[in-house]
Amino acid sequence: MFSTVYFAASSVLSCDGLPAALTARVLDGQLLEAARLAANYADTDEAGDDGYLALQILADLELALGRHEEAEETYRKTQKAIRHSRDAMRVVSVRNAGWQACFRNQFHVALTCFRRVAEDRSATPAQQLDSLVGATLVLFHLGCVQAACDRLGELAPLAAAHADPRWAAVVDMLRRDLLAQHALHGAEQLADHIYWRPVVTSLTGLDTAATLTGNVRIPLLEQRLDYLRHLQAFADGRADAREPLRQYAAWSRKAGLADYHRSLCLEMTLGAIAARATATAEELLEQSGAAALHGTQNARWYLDFLYCRAKIMQQQMRTQEFATLYGRYALASIQHVRADSVSLPAASPEAAQSRSTPRADDVSARLPAKYRRAYRYLMDNLDQKDLSVREVASQIGVTERAMQGAFRKHLGLSPSELIRRQRMERIREELLDDDAPVARVLDVAKKWGVQHRSTLINGYRSVFNEAPSQTMGR
Repeated sequence: MFSTVYFAASSVLSCDGLPAALTARVLDGQLLEAARLAANYADTDEAGDDGYLALQILADLELALGRHEEAEETYRKTQKAIRHSRDAMRVVSVRNAGWQACFRNQFHVALTCFRRVAEDRSATPAQQLDSLVGATLVLFHLGCVQAACDRLGELAPLAAAHADPRWAAVVDMLRRDLLAQHALHGAEQLADHIYWRPVVTSLTGLDTAATLTGNVRIPLLEQRLDYLRHLQAFADGRADAREPLRQYAAWSRKAGLADYHRSLCLEMTLGAIAARATATAEELLEQSGAAALHGTQNARWYLDFLYCRAKIMQQQMRTQEFATLYGRYALASIQHVRADSVSLPAASPEAAQSRSTPRADDVSARLPAKYRRAYRYLMDNLDQKDLSVREVASQIGVTERAMQGAFRKHLGLSPSELIRRQRMERIREELLDDDAPVARVLDVAKKWGVQHRSTLINGYRSVFNEAPSQTMGR
């Protein structure tokens, strides 16, 4: 996925205090070497009290390089190494769960995590920027291009105000990237790419005249934009643009970015189809290796794979095979759109959810398997006013102390704090639900086990920094 390079840049910029050599390797695109440096740094005592940062960037690089199992283990070590407050631990836990969910194509969980970080008053400005970059990328992968542009609109002023000018450069490059992909999907020969086409003509909010900030250099992203310029030329029929594209794809393979290499091959295949270079499109699709990955049909890139195969057959006048494959692509697109309609409410804090809507459960993803059972029991009984930590702990056969320790370690919250936070989130959802019957705020609160007005107001304000009446007034 194209998110890989932006994730790497955002990751290193959000980790203040890293050695300059390590930061330079990442931003230069030398991710394998950066991962080796990070591993060495994590094994030394030089990091001091901020030693978790070395583990943090190592886990991020492992994730970018497709080493998902190793990344998950390193993220666990990162949690153990944090010596700051529980607030800091909570933010890091949510952030890491969000990026892991993104790379696992669990976009609804990723959006929920990124929203939590962006709204968390304990998050640093860099962590909030990182979360908005993540939300922008996820929304674009979901085909919600306008929503991605809206996130960029939130991101731009925060990046401009940050002391590190590289954040503004990242935002500007991401804007240019979305514009280039938008232009490619809008090509005449791709007019029947139904997953993307509905948003192609409705895009607003991207400033095509935006320029890079000063003399800030981020080679990792500059190479990506240079590739996109050649891709557009290739799609317009310029055969001389293919060699730079081939070189960039070769770099991605050599750099160990297997998922990114596949996405590049699929993008180039779309460009070749737009240029009616059918033989080249067939060759590029083969180079992607996507045909062998039948077990990942839930991924958004699989839609591009099916579409490209169908379009190649159409251009080869293989009408029957085109019809069969295009039908599969169309059905898969509809299934993804339906799934996305459930995922999207979590992308916006103002969006309403009913109690029957499946929830994006990022909390469960951060807990060990044993304590997920406790969390499920907690959630199933959230509306019981007498729900206690002792009761929840007894359901999985552990002591209260053990459960307290596990929740604090993995979530940065005690079980009691989690209960209060989850209740406030349910109350907020009902207050924002335009289809729900009008009721007194306290009546809504009582449905979720909150019996007293003072408990409601204090708890609600501590989570959302506003009173329930202000939420209802929007």
